[in-house]
Amino acid sequence: MELKPHTAVWEYTLACDSKCIHCGSNAINPRKDELTTAESLDLVSQLSNLGFGLVVLSGGEPTLRSDWPLIGKEIQKKGMQLGIISNSLAWDNRTIDTLVEINPYSIGFSVDGEKETHDYLRGVAGSHKKVFDSIRYLKNEQQTVCAITTVNKLNLPELVKMRDRMYVFGVDAWQIQMASPMGRMAKRKDLVLDDNEYHSLASFIAETKEVIPWINVAAADCIGYYGVLEGKLRDTPWEGCSAGIYGIGISSNGNILGCLSLQSAENIEGNIREKSLAEIWNNPCGFSYNRKFTIEDLKGKCVGCDYGEKCKGGCQSQSVSFFGEFHNAPRCNFRYEKELAPSQQ
Repeated sequence: MELKPHTAVWEYTLACDSKCIHCGSNAINPRKDELTTAESLDLVSQLSNLGFGLVVLSGGEPTLRSDWPLIGKEIQKKGMQLGIISNSLAWDNRTIDTLVEINPYSIGFSVDGEKETHDYLRGVAGSHKKVFDSIRYLKNEQQTVCAITTVNKLNLPELVKMRDRMYVFGVDAWQIQMASPMGRMAKRKDLVLDDNEYHSLASFIAETKEVIPWINVAAADCIGYYGVLEGKLRDTPWEGCSAGIYGIGISSNGNILGCLSLQSAENIEGNIREKSLAEIWNNPCGFSYNRKFTIEDLKGKCVGCDYGEKCKGGCQSQSVSFFGEFHNAPRCNFRYEKELAPSQQ
């Protein structure tokens, strides 16, 4: 298998000033052993040397660490694109001015509903106003802004109004994903979409890509797969989970995972304090759930699927969060169209 390192999503700190119901990592306080500034700068060099092209600073809330501008600039200095995902709650004018100076490839904001729903899901009154005030300011400064929406039963009915708001505020891209029963959301499984709602969400994404083509609307990896909607959901065909093949997740203490959503200890491939990133990435036994996949690894309703070899059971973090195992997609548009809505084929 050819490895093509491209995207590293870096949980720069686990500290967070939101209290999101759907937080998969249960972020609130920083880890006691988070990487120092010097270690972080060294990791940036290692990412560049391996050929990664995009580094996304996430969290928690990455801007709660005072050294984030230094790391952001270093990422760009090393020839990589910089992305930042934030709730903007702690931002002041200096924060925004710093962002404008750095000029990241993309600044992503979590937007999880209209005002009341967003504030409820994120656990902070006024957070909806804060995020759209920040979006307005950054768009006035010609910055590239992305919205990220985690969909559940509460905000699914608000997606059309949200789409209108994205258009009015001039958002450049909108990533839409499904809430998974992991982290805090494991205690609110009643809010997780069922099969019908999941297919409705996929249909909304396909429709939205046609309605507002000037916004880069993207279905996250947890939404698919194949079926009549597949070609309308993403710009390139789904070829299976990219964890450990194109991308990695980096925990704030230096643990390396295929994806930050695969947080169990058994999914940690190594720590950069113990081994170099190159050693971890090039380990012939590493990331085996994806790199050594065979069709015999499929489980549940994915067994025997016509697309099983290509799909590999969908998003692996979804599979693990629902069933505690890999290669078993809990939601699937192809399966829905085939089994639950044959008239739509």
